[in-house]
Amino acid sequence: MSRKFILAFVIFIFTPCFALAQKDGRKDVTLELEGRFWFTDVQGKMKVTDSNDVGTDIDLKADLGVKDENIPELRLFWYPGKKTKIWAAYGQVGFEGDEDIQKTIQFGDTIYTVGTRVETDADIKYLNVAWAWQFIYIDNGFLKLGTLLEAKVFWVKGSLEAPNLSPPVKESEKFVFGLPTLGLALDLNPHKMLNIYAQGSGMYAGSYGYLYDAEIGVKLIPIKILSIMGGYRIMQFRAEHDEDYARVKLHGPFVGVTVRF
Repeated sequence: MSRKFILAFVIFIFTPCFALAQKDGRKDVTLELEGRFWFTDVQGKMKVTDSNDVGTDIDLKADLGVKDENIPELRLFWYPGKKTKIWAAYGQVGFEGDEDIQKTIQFGDTIYTVGTRVETDADIKYLNVAWAWQFIYIDNGFLKLGTLLEAKVFWVKGSLEAPNLSPPVKESEKFVFGLPTLGLALDLNPHKMLNIYAQGSGMYAGSYGYLYDAEIGVKLIPIKILSIMGGYRIMQFRAEHDEDYARVKLHGPFVGVTVRF
């Protein structure tokens, strides 16, 4: 995805929000730019069939030797009021594997026989836009709790290549998957230098699949314009189309830095 597309998407989402803030007479708008690093453990399965709906259930780690990778993510937050926060997030990761496979695999129209050296390349990009309305507001913000509405879109591309065959064989597939999700967002602010939060959302879409994402974290705010953070996050989605599917689960701790404007 190009940087221009990402910028245009964020502007498109946030322009109505800025217009609403001006209409309400709000002058103090807080922006935060957050960069984080997510140390993930990946688990995944997939199946891509041919025209006769024939394919193999493939485990990314057990069958293809795919390794864990860490995910950088960028988030932009806007706080138009004490009970509302809106943000957009973008992340991407590439997974690789190199394995002499221990079973025969059919991926699309290509069959890789047992013992064949297979190189795997899987790329995932995702864009998330979220709105939290924490209408339960207690003790001047010590506790904030409310609804969370998110929209996530994933771009997934996977390829299997047998470079030692003559000629080399390569099969690639890609798909786009997206869902709106509903959930809750909780913030605890026991001190002006400490924020503890938890949030999660999900959605089940029947035969099309499902998606859920949850995290818990702590922010330390040593100075007004800067915070450091850490926590734990788990995200899983399954996209289905007829007999084809891809299921990916990512979980692990994360760390980050937030700059306020």
